[in-house]
Amino acid sequence: MPRYEFSEGKSNKFWEIELDEESFTTRWGKIGTAGQETTKDFDSRADAKREYDKLIAEKVKKGYVLVSAGGGDAPPPAKTNPELEAAILASPDDVHAYQVYADWLQASGDQRGELMAIQIALAGGANPELAARQQALLTGSSELFHGDLHELVGQGVQVTWRFGFFDTVRISLGYDDADGADIDALVAAAVSHPSARFLRRLTIGMFDYEGENHYDRVIKALAKAGPKPTLRALFLGDFEYPDETEISWANVGDIGKLWALYPNLEELTLQGAEIGLGKIAAPKLRSLTLRTGGLPAAALKSVAAGSLPSLERLEVWTGDENYGGDSTFRDAQPILSGANLPNLTHLGIVDCAYVGEVVAALPGAKVMGRIKSLDLSKGTLVDDEAAPFFSHPEAFASLASLDVSENLLSSEVAARLSKVCAEVKAEGQRDIADPEYRYVAVGE
Repeated sequence: MPRYEFSEGKSNKFWEIELDEESFTTRWGKIGTAGQETTKDFDSRADAKREYDKLIAEKVKKGYVLVSAGGGDAPPPAKTNPELEAAILASPDDVHAYQVYADWLQASGDQRGELMAIQIALAGGANPELAARQQALLTGSSELFHGDLHELVGQGVQVTWRFGFFDTVRISLGYDDADGADIDALVAAAVSHPSARFLRRLTIGMFDYEGENHYDRVIKALAKAGPKPTLRALFLGDFEYPDETEISWANVGDIGKLWALYPNLEELTLQGAEIGLGKIAAPKLRSLTLRTGGLPAAALKSVAAGSLPSLERLEVWTGDENYGGDSTFRDAQPILSGANLPNLTHLGIVDCAYVGEVVAALPGAKVMGRIKSLDLSKGTLVDDEAAPFFSHPEAFASLASLDVSENLLSSEVAARLSKVCAEVKAEGQRDIADPEYRYVAVGE
């Protein structure tokens, strides 16, 4: 059990704490006595670990010093310097700010200072000796640097580093890794561990092979972790379908509470069913991708009404009504006006059952004057519905690329569409016996 002591004047106290799955035990009192003991239980290991770390940080701040790690049960608490961290946050690409922090940590006896200095040096060029020392640090003190991720690093957890801190974390567990893994604790470590202080990209793939992957667990863990102004990219549902799982067997959930936590988010990709977006306020978001077999109308309405002044790329898969895709053209129509999308250059309305109505509206759509690429793939477009491309060529004059692959077009019409703009994808057209019973390519 890690032991901390505090000695000042007439005060000589000890405090011990030991984490055990979903609980921890603390013991405290005067040095030389048995002291008092209490155990506190939590709903999850992630909650227990979060409170455990918080209490240690509070004791260290009050002047308690670690005198015994209890057989290596827990690494020493990370040292922090809010002023130097604020300087990095203000100028995240300023290497000098990281170097100053590294110097301070090294002077404080914190191993992260050495790791930072090594990685800063390696960014300037290859150095086999430094690379070997870096690997020795990360391997020899894996729990210190990786927290709850440490047992899965290099397997179901991939980490890239930047100047002593996580830059990207990808959690995608294989069948063996997922058995017994606590996704809540892994996600919490990915965003809350001291190494994640300046995390920029987070990706979550598969983590459940016994049932469906429910990313609402991930969303709750992220919400509990609080604001992350450094995060630039988030991907929930990073899996290959149908090889790893069917797209409708993964349930994303509602990410509405995350917008306020990630004010600098630039890329968001959600893949799976039951996508909810809430009220979107994303001033710096440049790319939004929603891949699903059925997008709820509420999510499409959120996009149409959202504050997205920087958005350049939008891709929405509307899907099949049998899999939750209950939107109609009326829900998509405001997107074509481009009123809230002043910087849009790529629009994808994919896997769409009403793509014919979308095409019919494109010649008069204000957004057509801005976009350079248009993706209408995987939908139910038939020959007659492609007529606007030929009757209003001026509406598509600004396009550099068009994707109408995997629709229901004849080879003749597909060939004619190849002349609409410089780059046209029209391969993989699907045959269907009765046009009255059309279906999208991805719906299951």
